[in-house]
Amino acid sequence: MAALVRKSCSALHRSVSRHARLATVCRSMASKTPVGFIGLGNMGNPMAKNLLKHGYPVVAFDVFPEACKDFQDSGAQITDSPADVAEKADRIITMLPSSANAIEVYTGSNGILKKVKKGSLLIDSSTIDPAVSKGFGTTLMAKDLGLAQNSATNTKSPTPLGSLSHQIYRLMCAKGYATKDFSSVFQFLRE
Repeated sequence: MAALVRKSCSALHRSVSRHARLATVCRSMASKTPVGFIGLGNMGNPMAKNLLKHGYPVVAFDVFPEACKDFQDSGAQITDSPADVAEKADRIITMLPSSANAIEVYTGSNGILKKVKKGSLLIDSSTIDPAVSKGFGTTLMAKDLGLAQNSATNTKSPTPLGSLSHQIYRLMCAKGYATKDFSSVFQFLRE
Protein backbone atom coordinates (compact mmCIF):
# COMPACT_ATOMS: atom_id res chain seq x y z
CA MET A 1 0.00 0.00 0.00
CA ALA A 2 2.81 2.44 0.90
CA ALA A 3 4.50 1.72 -2.44
CA LEU A 4 1.26 2.55 -4.27
CA VAL A 5 0.89 5.85 -2.38
CA ARG A 6 4.55 6.76 -3.11
CA LYS A 7 4.07 5.94 -6.79
CA SER A 8 0.86 8.03 -6.96
CA CYS A 9 2.50 10.95 -5.15
CA SER A 10 5.50 10.77 -7.47
CA ALA A 11 3.26 10.83 -10.57
CA LEU A 12 1.25 13.73 -9.14
CA HIS A 13 4.46 15.65 -8.35
CA ARG A 14 5.76 15.13 -11.93
CA SER A 15 2.44 16.30 -13.37
CA VAL A 16 2.24 19.40 -11.15
CA SER A 17 5.90 20.19 -11.77
CA ARG A 18 5.45 19.94 -15.56
CA HIS A 19 2.38 22.19 -15.46
CA ALA A 20 4.14 24.71 -13.22
CA ARG A 21 7.05 24.94 -15.68
CA LEU A 22 4.60 25.33 -18.57
CA ALA A 23 2.72 28.07 -16.69
CA THR A 24 6.01 29.88 -16.02
CA VAL A 25 7.00 29.74 -19.69
CA CYS A 26 3.53 30.93 -20.79
CA ARG A 27 3.59 33.76 -18.25
CA SER A 28 7.02 34.90 -19.44
CA MET A 29 5.88 34.89 -23.08
CA ALA A 30 2.71 36.80 -22.16
CA SER A 31 4.79 39.46 -20.43
CA LYS A 32 6.70 40.18 -23.64
CA THR A 33 4.73 43.12 -24.95
CA PRO A 34 5.16 44.22 -28.57
CA VAL A 35 8.41 45.89 -29.54
CA GLY A 36 8.40 48.46 -32.32
CA PHE A 37 11.29 48.31 -34.77
CA ILE A 38 11.94 50.93 -37.43
CA GLY A 39 14.72 50.39 -39.96
CA LEU A 40 15.08 46.84 -41.24
CA GLY A 41 18.29 47.32 -43.24
CA ASN A 42 21.76 45.81 -42.85
CA MET A 43 21.92 46.36 -39.09
CA GLY A 44 18.24 46.46 -38.15
CA ASN A 45 17.37 43.22 -39.93
CA PRO A 46 19.36 40.85 -37.68
CA MET A 47 18.44 42.82 -34.55
CA ALA A 48 14.70 42.57 -35.26
CA LYS A 49 15.00 38.89 -36.22
CA ASN A 50 16.71 38.22 -32.89
CA LEU A 51 13.77 39.79 -31.03
CA LEU A 52 11.38 37.54 -32.98
CA LYS A 53 13.58 34.52 -32.20
CA HIS A 54 13.33 35.31 -28.47
CA GLY A 55 9.53 35.47 -28.58
CA TYR A 56 8.96 39.22 -28.70
CA PRO A 57 6.03 40.29 -30.87
CA VAL A 58 7.56 42.80 -33.32
CA VAL A 59 5.67 45.71 -34.92
CA ALA A 60 7.87 46.99 -37.73
CA PHE A 61 8.24 49.65 -40.41
CA ASP A 62 10.75 50.25 -43.19
CA VAL A 63 10.55 52.50 -46.25
CA PHE A 64 11.50 49.56 -48.48
CA PRO A 65 8.61 47.09 -48.96
CA GLU A 66 10.97 44.18 -49.72
CA ALA A 67 12.54 44.53 -46.26
CA CYS A 68 9.07 44.42 -44.69
CA LYS A 69 7.99 41.33 -46.66
CA ASP A 70 10.73 39.20 -45.08
CA PHE A 71 9.58 40.18 -41.58
CA GLN A 72 5.91 39.72 -42.30
CA ASP A 73 6.71 36.15 -43.40
CA SER A 74 8.59 35.68 -40.09
CA GLY A 75 5.55 36.71 -38.03
CA ALA A 76 6.13 40.43 -37.47
CA GLN A 77 3.28 42.90 -37.84
CA ILE A 78 4.11 45.46 -40.55
CA THR A 79 2.69 48.99 -40.35
CA ASP A 80 2.33 51.85 -42.83
CA SER A 81 4.28 54.48 -40.87
CA PRO A 82 6.47 55.14 -37.82
CA ALA A 83 3.42 56.75 -36.18
CA ASP A 84 1.54 53.44 -36.50
CA VAL A 85 4.45 51.63 -34.83
CA ALA A 86 4.31 54.15 -31.94
CA GLU A 87 0.57 53.58 -31.60
CA LYS A 88 1.01 49.81 -31.24
CA ALA A 89 4.22 49.52 -29.16
CA ASP A 90 5.45 51.21 -25.97
CA ARG A 91 9.07 50.24 -26.67
CA ILE A 92 10.52 51.26 -30.02
CA ILE A 93 13.96 50.64 -31.46
CA THR A 94 15.17 52.72 -34.40
CA MET A 95 18.13 51.71 -36.56
CA LEU A 96 18.36 54.30 -39.32
CA PRO A 97 21.19 55.12 -41.76
CA SER A 98 21.29 58.92 -41.56
CA SER A 99 20.32 62.03 -39.59
CA ALA A 100 17.77 63.00 -42.27
CA ASN A 101 16.07 59.61 -41.96
CA ALA A 102 16.00 59.85 -38.16
CA ILE A 103 14.53 63.36 -38.19
CA GLU A 104 11.79 62.22 -40.58
CA VAL A 105 11.02 59.06 -38.58
CA TYR A 106 10.76 60.92 -35.27
CA THR A 107 9.31 64.31 -36.22
CA GLY A 108 7.89 63.93 -39.75
CA SER A 109 4.21 64.15 -40.66
CA ASN A 110 3.81 60.41 -39.92
CA GLY A 111 6.60 60.28 -37.35
CA ILE A 112 6.83 58.53 -34.02
CA LEU A 113 6.05 61.71 -32.06
CA LYS A 114 2.59 61.97 -33.68
CA LYS A 115 1.23 58.92 -31.82
CA VAL A 116 3.77 57.92 -29.18
CA LYS A 117 2.31 57.26 -25.73
CA LYS A 118 3.53 59.00 -22.59
CA GLY A 119 6.06 56.86 -20.75
CA SER A 120 7.20 54.99 -23.88
CA LEU A 121 10.81 53.92 -24.20
CA LEU A 122 12.62 54.77 -27.43
CA ILE A 123 15.96 53.15 -28.18
CA ASP A 124 17.79 55.01 -30.94
CA SER A 125 20.70 53.05 -32.41
CA SER A 126 20.84 55.02 -35.65
CA THR A 127 23.99 56.17 -37.42
CA ILE A 128 23.37 59.89 -36.94
CA ASP A 129 25.05 63.15 -36.03
CA PRO A 130 25.45 63.47 -32.22
CA ALA A 131 23.85 66.96 -32.34
CA VAL A 132 20.69 65.48 -33.87
CA SER A 133 20.68 62.75 -31.24
CA LYS A 134 21.03 65.34 -28.46
CA GLY A 135 18.10 67.30 -29.93
CA PHE A 136 15.91 64.19 -29.78
CA GLY A 137 16.82 63.72 -26.13
CA THR A 138 15.66 67.22 -25.22
CA THR A 139 12.43 66.92 -27.22
CA LEU A 140 11.54 63.53 -25.76
CA MET A 141 12.33 64.44 -22.16
CA ALA A 142 9.84 67.31 -22.49
CA LYS A 143 7.20 64.72 -23.48
CA ASP A 144 8.10 62.39 -20.56
CA LEU A 145 9.49 59.72 -22.86
CA GLY A 146 12.53 57.59 -22.19
CA LEU A 147 15.31 57.67 -24.77
CA ALA A 148 18.36 55.47 -24.86
CA GLN A 149 20.76 56.67 -27.50
CA ASN A 150 23.62 54.74 -28.98
CA SER A 151 25.21 55.74 -32.25
CA ALA A 152 25.81 52.73 -34.44
CA THR A 153 29.31 52.24 -35.68
CA ASN A 154 30.24 51.23 -39.19
CA THR A 155 31.30 47.66 -38.49
CA LYS A 156 30.38 44.26 -39.83
CA SER A 157 31.07 42.37 -36.61
CA PRO A 158 28.75 42.25 -33.59
CA THR A 159 29.48 44.41 -30.56
CA PRO A 160 29.77 42.37 -27.33
CA LEU A 161 26.89 43.08 -24.92
CA GLY A 162 29.18 44.19 -22.11
CA SER A 163 30.88 46.72 -24.34
CA LEU A 164 27.60 48.03 -25.74
CA SER A 165 26.02 48.27 -22.28
CA HIS A 166 29.06 50.10 -20.97
CA GLN A 167 28.98 52.55 -23.90
CA ILE A 168 25.31 53.33 -23.26
CA TYR A 169 25.86 53.69 -19.51
CA ARG A 170 28.82 56.08 -20.02
CA LEU A 171 26.74 58.13 -22.46
CA MET A 172 23.83 58.32 -20.01
CA CYS A 173 26.16 59.34 -17.14
CA ALA A 174 27.70 62.06 -19.31
CA LYS A 175 24.20 63.42 -19.97
CA GLY A 176 23.28 63.40 -16.28
CA TYR A 177 21.06 60.29 -16.30
CA ALA A 178 23.22 58.10 -14.02
CA THR A 179 20.37 57.63 -11.52
CA LYS A 180 17.83 56.45 -14.12
CA ASP A 181 16.83 52.79 -14.41
CA PHE A 182 17.80 51.41 -17.82
CA SER A 183 17.13 47.75 -17.05
CA SER A 184 14.42 47.53 -19.72
CA VAL A 185 16.92 48.73 -22.33
CA PHE A 186 19.46 46.12 -21.31
CA GLN A 187 16.78 43.39 -21.48
CA PHE A 188 16.59 43.89 -25.26
CA LEU A 189 20.35 44.15 -25.64
CA ARG A 190 20.82 40.94 -23.68
CA GLU A 191 18.54 39.02 -26.04
